Amino acid sequence: MRNRTIAYLCALLMAFVALTACSSEALRDAVSRAGTARSVGSSGVTIRAKKGTATLDIARAAPGGDKPDGIEPDTWTVFVYLCGSDLESDNGCATEDLGELVGASGSDEVRFVVETGGAKRWYTDGIQAKNLQRFLIQDGAIQEVDQIDSADMGDANTLADFLTWGVENYPAEHMGVVLWNHGGGPISGVCFDERNDDDALVLRELDDALAKTFAVMWDKFEFVGFDACLMSTLETANVLASYAKYMLGSEEMEPDTGWEYSTLMECLAQNPACSGLDVGREIAGAYMGSIESDEDRDLATFSVVDLTSVDALLQSFNRFSQELNEASEDAPTLAAMVRGIHDVDNFGGNNNAEGYSNMVDLGGLVNACADYTVSSEEVIAALQTVVAFHTEGATHAAAQGLSVYYPLKVEDSEELAVFENVCVSPYYLSFVDRLMHGATYAGGDESGSYDDYDDGTWFGEDGFWEWLWSDEESGEGTQSAQDDDYWDFVDEGDGASSAITFDVEPQLDDDGIYWFRLDKEGLNNAAAVSAMVFEYARDGEDLVCLGETYDVDADWDAGEFADDFDGKWLSLPDGQNLCVYAAETADDYVVYTSPILLNGRETNLRMRQYDSGRVVVEGAWDGIGEDGASARGITKIKKGDVIVPLFDYMLADTGEWADEYYEGDEFKVKGKLKVSYDLLYAGDYDYSFCIYDVFGGVFATDSIGFGVDEDGSITFFD
Repeated sequence: MRNRTIAYLCALLMAFVALTACSSEALRDAVSRAGTARSVGSSGVTIRAKKGTATLDIARAAPGGDKPDGIEPDTWTVFVYLCGSDLESDNGCATEDLGELVGASGSDEVRFVVETGGAKRWYTDGIQAKNLQRFLIQDGAIQEVDQIDSADMGDANTLADFLTWGVENYPAEHMGVVLWNHGGGPISGVCFDERNDDDALVLRELDDALAKTFAVMWDKFEFVGFDACLMSTLETANVLASYAKYMLGSEEMEPDTGWEYSTLMECLAQNPACSGLDVGREIAGAYMGSIESDEDRDLATFSVVDLTSVDALLQSFNRFSQELNEASEDAPTLAAMVRGIHDVDNFGGNNNAEGYSNMVDLGGLVNACADYTVSSEEVIAALQTVVAFHTEGATHAAAQGLSVYYPLKVEDSEELAVFENVCVSPYYLSFVDRLMHGATYAGGDESGSYDDYDDGTWFGEDGFWEWLWSDEESGEGTQSAQDDDYWDFVDEGDGASSAITFDVEPQLDDDGIYWFRLDKEGLNNAAAVSAMVFEYARDGEDLVCLGETYDVDADWDAGEFADDFDGKWLSLPDGQNLCVYAAETADDYVVYTSPILLNGRETNLRMRQYDSGRVVVEGAWDGIGEDGASARGITKIKKGDVIVPLFDYMLADTGEWADEYYEGDEFKVKGKLKVSYDLLYAGDYDYSFCIYDVFGGVFATDSIGFGVDEDGSITFFD
């Protein structure tokens, strides 16, 4: 079983787990909606850049309507786009938030206009799943004011119709918008309608909907907020800057409780002259205060973004990206920057068990590359102005309020086609493109520079890149200077890296230590090193994956890496080992995640291991779904729950990975679930180094055996 084909292990590492992966079909739909099919709809912003320059020409639309007569000062209307989805049909979360609004102390000057839909069933008799309904909530009373035929809440026209109708019928001096549902960041969007195949509003559709609404408005919305996961991003802020003064949202996933709507209602009623910043601060405080467990609170984030300052941030980020792209022509510099980015705070899981959002903290990314760019301080200063207020728990103590897309692991070309349509800088797009093309020219020439990539590829024949070009008569346009199938090269190959080369091949030294040394080229291309551990199945033949460990002794200056494995692993109280991957890292603990069946349903068990070795079970999180949506909230494990560990495994007779999970034994929780970090059972296991290159590929070394003795000693053997 040892010395198996490297490609098999690479296939496991590079594959998305079916439970959590954003499917190609879902992304393909997103690409179409985003506009690569050349029908991009209306937009409130055009961004243009000339090749070789670091300045963006940004033009934003003005509102097209006239202010109605008779609008009283200090009045508020907040439009809530309540796409219930499984959050309502399974748990009644939307109904709870409606109850908070009705039960709060309001006033005649504050009203909420709510559109409901997107769920297969509702927990209140007053709401029908088969239609879209519109409700007016004011001063403790709720009444239905309109009802229309069912429509896809993940469609731009549905949102535009609601907001346009709302602005025309319920104008106020101050108006806000809340988008309620799941979120998936700038790639997957927000408001996943479970009655319409979980279709969602991607950013281009959100832009289109708000642009149509802007035609009847006389001023910007005071705020647009996301009661949804992962939506506080630079790409989202760029879209909203044309239509709103403030953006409210979270870089990270939200707990089930979401926003406190009684606080929102009472804030506006008690201080109707408040600004979007004031509202955001109140919501942030109530949001963090309502989270019951310390674990959930440590994970939570909330940001209030001043959209009036976004253009200055875009300009500085574009200058930074030009410098970033130029610096990345040098192989050692690119490797150093990517290693730094891999250590940056990220959001939405980003591991093999839970799936990948590919969202990293913008400030962290800039700081990771600060030694190689001139404009990094300028970007950080602009970011601190844009993020008017932010709060976060201990896990994300380094977060600075806005995230940005970065390809930690890309599933396929469709994801990048969506990214292409929301990226705010041609140079950052070139940087990502360089990384994606990297495997085809890894190593560069003898001087260590990459000469095969054309960083002007995103500029058209006229030398310009445009975030949106649209013909006013036909409404058709395109952002890209490339063909629609440009990214197809990403789908080729199996993810195995050809960029990792050795001075000393992986081997056992005289002391029984498994180690290797990279040569200069291999070190220039390496981003991270971990190890995979395997045990044998009940039949003693099939090989079961226990997951990944970063207990590796790394000397990056010398390019030398050796096992530092202590033989300990996370296991259930009955002794069953778990398949674990690192999900979050803080100063004094690491959060691990493990695929399991919880009462027969596939999900992931999250565990927090402190430096002392103590392990606290946080609960179960579904991760990033097939539609790209981030699950909201962590389900607590309770007495009587049945857990079955899940593992990827290799078939002994074929040497290939099985198409389904290997299932462990059922374990019934008898009280508070305790997970231990103890020595593996005595027996034989397998171990393989995994070397990730800067371009997203992985090199898996041939596996080597190790034995654990009864006394806990570990011995590696060929």
